[in-house]
Amino acid sequence: MASRAGVIAIFAMIGFAVGFFAYLASPVVGQALLALIPTLSVDPSIVFAMITGAAGALVSTVTVTAWARRA
Repeated sequence: MASRAGVIAIFAMIGFAVGFFAYLASPVVGQALLALIPTLSVDPSIVFAMITGAAGALVSTVTVTAWARRA
């Protein structure tokens, strides 16, 4: 069984990786959203932050739920 600090460190690394890759992908996703919804006139940094936050929330929720069901 893994220690509590180890599990927390794993969750932190997963969250960091997801946020990092979501930030890198956000310009592409933002441009796709602007193409799909032309009336969307929001500051690109807000769109990028929303994409990164949504990706982090989704992955952390799925990871914690899977870990909780396993224990």
